[in-house]
Amino acid sequence: MQKNIKLGVFGGSFDPPHNAHLELVRSVVVELDLDHVLVTVANDPWQKSASRKITDGTHRLEMTRLLFRDYSDATVTDIEFELGGESNTAATLRALRSMYQSAEFFLLLGYDSAIGIETWRDPDSILAQSKVVVVERPGFTNMKLPSILSSAIHLQGINLDISSESIRSRLENEENISCVIPDDIRNYIAEHGLYRE
Repeated sequence: MQKNIKLGVFGGSFDPPHNAHLELVRSVVVELDLDHVLVTVANDPWQKSASRKITDGTHRLEMTRLLFRDYSDATVTDIEFELGGESNTAATLRALRSMYQSAEFFLLLGYDSAIGIETWRDPDSILAQSKVVVVERPGFTNMKLPSILSSAIHLQGINLDISSESIRSRLENEENISCVIPDDIRNYIAEHGLYRE
């Protein structure tokens, strides 16, 4: 009898994607012996787009594909663009579960994302559809997780204190980002004139 595949789901705005995203996925695949990870790039990350300009989804999707292209245990999917509108993890999981009916789903969250899960659309549905995996991140672990994540799987994170927000700031100030983003993504950013304002 065929065993259920263990499928990770790692979502975000990836604005821009960076080395810590890749390392987080790599570490969770090893720790939990996942068969594969689906990386879901948000179409409209509504909690962020209300307060700042989000880079066009075509660019964020392409940069994320560049980040993961040499890592065979993950696939970048445009499912949230196909679903359209505001991106919503509960709806994404429903769509993925209809496509991978024999899979056991593991939702991968950085600690900083997990803290705010109660503000997401339909968090109870998220927990009903997946096992939540919370990966620690530098600078956040002194903050308490919401009680609905009491059954979440906790993993030590990678010790890379990198955020997309800090990278955008460094790009705007024309600071060096070579240690946090692969060359092909830096070249893509330069070629398309992203994060200049």
